[in-house]
Amino acid sequence: MRFYDLYPKGSHCAWVVFTPTPQEQAAFSSSGILGDFVVQYDVTMPDVAGDVQIYNGYFVHYFAPRGLPPVQKNVVFVIDISGSMHGTKMKQTKKAMHIILSDLHPDDCFNIVTFSDTVHVWKAERSIPATAHNVRSAKDYVHRMEADGWTDINKALLEAASVLTQGTPEPSPPRIPLLIFLTDGEPTAGVTSGTRILANTQQALGGSVSLFGLAFGDDADYGLLRRLALENRGVARRIYEDADATLQLAGFYDEIASPLLYDVALSYRDGADLTRTLFPHYFQGAELVVAGRLAPGATELHVEAAGHGHTGQLRLENDISANATEAAPFGCSPDLGQIGRFVQRLWAYFTIQELLQARFHSNDTAARWLLTEKATNLSLKYNFVTPVTSLTWPVPSSSLSPPQVRLPRCPGDGWGRGQTGSPLPLLHSLLRLAVDGDPHFVARLPGSSETLCFTLDGHPGDVLQLVTDPPSGLSVHAHLVGAPPWPGSADRPRTYLDTITVRVGPPRLRYVITVTLQGVALQGEGALDLPFDRPAWVSRPGLGMRVGPGTNVTLQLGAGLEFVVQRHRYSHPSPLQRDHLGFYMLDGSGLSAQARGLLGKGLWALLPLPLCPATSRLPPFTPRPLSPLQVSAGERPARLQRGGATVPATRVTKLLKDSPLPAHHVPCWLVKGSNVEALLGGAYGAFVVPHPLEA
Repeated sequence: MRFYDLYPKGSHCAWVVFTPTPQEQAAFSSSGILGDFVVQYDVTMPDVAGDVQIYNGYFVHYFAPRGLPPVQKNVVFVIDISGSMHGTKMKQTKKAMHIILSDLHPDDCFNIVTFSDTVHVWKAERSIPATAHNVRSAKDYVHRMEADGWTDINKALLEAASVLTQGTPEPSPPRIPLLIFLTDGEPTAGVTSGTRILANTQQALGGSVSLFGLAFGDDADYGLLRRLALENRGVARRIYEDADATLQLAGFYDEIASPLLYDVALSYRDGADLTRTLFPHYFQGAELVVAGRLAPGATELHVEAAGHGHTGQLRLENDISANATEAAPFGCSPDLGQIGRFVQRLWAYFTIQELLQARFHSNDTAARWLLTEKATNLSLKYNFVTPVTSLTWPVPSSSLSPPQVRLPRCPGDGWGRGQTGSPLPLLHSLLRLAVDGDPHFVARLPGSSETLCFTLDGHPGDVLQLVTDPPSGLSVHAHLVGAPPWPGSADRPRTYLDTITVRVGPPRLRYVITVTLQGVALQGEGALDLPFDRPAWVSRPGLGMRVGPGTNVTLQLGAGLEFVVQRHRYSHPSPLQRDHLGFYMLDGSGLSAQARGLLGKGLWALLPLPLCPATSRLPPFTPRPLSPLQVSAGERPARLQRGGATVPATRVTKLLKDSPLPAHHVPCWLVKGSNVEALLGGAYGAFVVPHPLEA
């Protein structure tokens, strides 16, 4: 099914228009079209050193040499076969591996490591050549894989490193060592500390092996895989748990299947403020991009490229005249001023990405804050929406203009010398609250892009008061079911929601909706039992309820109240997994000021206040009641203002499930452990319903 059109506009321009109608989106799947829209194209590069564009003192270099023979490689596939991989994931992985193994070059060497809480190496001695016989044998091995057990990531990576460092038959030139690591979970056996796994892996790989991490599904520890890849010459990629997961896996391998160069270094005489110039690999079909500034007074840019390929060392160089490139055609715009702005923005974009990557890499709080500040300033200057900035929508009418606040700044060099930052408008948004998982609570502060997150350590069998609002007769209660503790954390209980009961309306006209793992029961004006596997729509005065399609229940309880309950079921759960429910308040604007509970209006009056690095003093700042501050900032310690008290919090980026959509990484203010009670304004017991049936 095709939803796009291509309109060539000459030799330097083409428009790609993506316009699926609502009907076409619905026909694609019940969820519409979910995923990335990828446009693949190629350009003519007459110079083997690549294409260089110079405008208004900024330059961008596209390095993509053609006609190079592939470099032989030694690739080890590390595949998670723990219990959570059972079923569809395992079938898709097997199918993808059959495609990948068929694409191995006969001169390559390879091996396979499978792991759960134990590790098995297909060819224990070392990697073997990818002959037709060996590939058939590997496919038979993959076909026999079965999912069971827990997940020992540390041991699997160390075994794979041992295979790669044992060596292979010596070719000339040497083979590039690649490690492709696939998992759908997080470490639950053996060494479970992410810090120790990172250190052990880096030491075992020795800085010469490239690790590519594939996070399969929402439960994979993408943060750990990303750190592993960044620290070991590779990249990490998410594999979404959809019908095309096999194509995603095979497609990722296609991107790295043909290395053409390794240890590539690009250098520029008379260039400054350069983005990344060292690259571990250059793969066929890819492109290396470097941007920078031209030194003042320079009339040309001397470009040098060096790397190692199939025939040994490759070295290219060229002199590019600034005047020649500024007169050349560029894209679809004849406006040279617009072209210059594009090149400058491209430099800013790559610089921001590298600042954010360096921030992710750093363990020093002050360094992280400084990197965040630089990335934030560039993002605001060039109008980029990034993890450290937010999208604001200006309101034309002065009567509707949101209030203006100023960002507090830390004293000292590089931090504004105590001056206030530029005014930023607060966002108008609905109150959004959610609880899902262990249980993990997420709250989007109203009037802001800020998100609050915390985990509640409950007790199996308890019934929690999520929301009560006396004026509307609304109450939402959730029953907790227990799960086994994480290895090494036996003292910390794990609980999930397995029943959610919603009551709304006055006593005589009250509706009671009970959602379990099996379906939905409605009482009031008759009784209904609705299973999840049968889509249904129920309309009553003051109540709209939709069940399905799929595993969602949507409740509309009058103006400004809309909830969604989502069922999470595992066909073959691992020992740590439990079927459970998630609760999402998509619109809570209809709640009164008397609303209470774990998701009541008590969370609304929170205000984040940043702390300066290496100090415990708050910057001078007078908070405004009920006006959450929009802070464009990265991971750092802070305090949340609640009336006259403050609650310690940390600005982090976490994988959160804050809506019925798949989990995604969200910056949030994280409140930990003993501080959760201070955040909620009461002890855990205050939110436990003693007699839920009478509430």
